[in-house]
Amino acid sequence: MNGRVGVPVRVRRVSSELRELRLRSGLGAEEVAGALGFSMSKLSRIENGQRGLYADDVSALLGLYRVPAERREELLKIVRTASSPNWWQVHGSRLPVLDDLVRFENEAMAFRNYETMVIPGLLQTSEYTVAMCEGSGRDLTPAEVDSFVGERMARQTRLHAARARQFEFLVEQGALERLVGGAGVMYRQLKQLNITSSRDNVTLQVLPSSLGAHPGVDGPILLLEFKNHEDLVLLENRGCTSYLEEVQHVVAARAAIERLREMALTPEDSAQLIASLADRLT
Repeated sequence: MNGRVGVPVRVRRVSSELRELRLRSGLGAEEVAGALGFSMSKLSRIENGQRGLYADDVSALLGLYRVPAERREELLKIVRTASSPNWWQVHGSRLPVLDDLVRFENEAMAFRNYETMVIPGLLQTSEYTVAMCEGSGRDLTPAEVDSFVGERMARQTRLHAARARQFEFLVEQGALERLVGGAGVMYRQLKQLNITSSRDNVTLQVLPSSLGAHPGVDGPILLLEFKNHEDLVLLENRGCTSYLEEVQHVVAARAAIERLREMALTPEDSAQLIASLADRLT
């Protein structure tokens, strides 16, 4: 947390979208600043989440970018509650919206993910993701599935980006043995895991089924670490995604990740286990 700025997660969320909206509008920063009477430094601070947000400033920007009234009110509501810690996103019975996660992932310098039931999203093959959608029990249209799969595959490009980031994945053995989509799909998924985890910036460790109770029994964990902001914990359950920024949540998540790392197989032994599980499917 060295020297990081304690800007609330809600402010960071809106700041990121404001930057995207300007870029989509085709307007340059100088044009926007001049049109609204902002200094360039003020606009930069607004877009980079380096300061609090005022509803009037945000409203002016949204008007300039011609954001629809419904979406404008949603963003202004977030700004008005910016001082409240943490943030929840309810998506009901539909698939979770990945836009907000993607925004935070783009800024993170390290990504630490523990999964209990499924292969981590950033490591899934497209056919595995399709099978997960089809087996989720949600009444999804083919277009919704295609869109979700496309978004998930696009997220995976950051594993190969030039910008150095660290990705750490901790996965329960049971998730690797679950035949999502059938033997063929899982064989190719397991092979892809070992290919991806061979990258210098990716670490994958498996928690063997022989372990007893451990800190992961409370469920999946996603910890995003940032250079210039406070770290975030993301928790997902059916119908809701939570972004937690309060110190006690971040400390607890980091402690759980550290303990799980100690209890898991080494990356080398994990790769051997994954290869053996794949061989059983041939």
